[in-house]
Amino acid sequence: MSAADQPSGWPLPPDGTGRCDSVPARVVDHDRPCTATAILTLRPWSRLAHRPGQAVPVHTARHPGRWRWYSPANAPRPDGTVELHVRAVPTGTVSASLVHQVRPGELLHLGPPRDTGLHLRDGDLLLVAGGTGLAPLRALVEQVAAAPDGRRVILIAATRTFTGLYDPIALDKLQQAHDWLTIVPAFSDDPQAAPAERGDALTVALRHHRPHDQVYVCGPPAMLDDARRRLPLAGVPEDRLHLPAPMAPEIPG
Repeated sequence: MSAADQPSGWPLPPDGTGRCDSVPARVVDHDRPCTATAILTLRPWSRLAHRPGQAVPVHTARHPGRWRWYSPANAPRPDGTVELHVRAVPTGTVSASLVHQVRPGELLHLGPPRDTGLHLRDGDLLLVAGGTGLAPLRALVEQVAAAPDGRRVILIAATRTFTGLYDPIALDKLQQAHDWLTIVPAFSDDPQAAPAERGDALTVALRHHRPHDQVYVCGPPAMLDDARRRLPLAGVPEDRLHLPAPMAPEIPG
């Protein structure tokens, strides 16, 4: 970091939030591959001790007192940067600002990471991602890549249409680099789906499910509710089905 990036001391809580345990993080890259989705790369002033699958509370001074949970899309990196995938939801204020307003050079604040239940377990993996639910599952893939142990990993990256697949370059690089990894794009409403598979995320996942798989599902709330109902009925053992624990949408100061 340059001298201008060095904090003069532990930062004051951002605008009355009351949180003294946050870490400032500068936005070093802001890419918007889709109209409502952004990929932000942050450089915290001190290393964020996060593990793949965890969630981190994020604050922007544009909305004093408001925090939102996001899961880093990467395993810890040597340079300490953190990648967030954010979709602007229709009623969201923080998410809309992170997608449409925040720019490189701006400071965000990151709170302490929390476990969500999506930590790595033994065995082969079937990872089922809907939309930006891809982020924590991609981080798990990176964790496996850092110490390959012979397991097989299938990642279903599901969206409604091809244009909703917002991170194809990173996924293609992972696919090309690792022969133990199979990435399956799945489009539910795209008649031009080939060579991707056609169908909703869970339907496609069940085509690839093997009895010994550890199954992780991450995506919109309706998708998670559907997974809780459908997958056990389809033969996925409940002790091998892993969904993120619900997190409060807003964190009081």
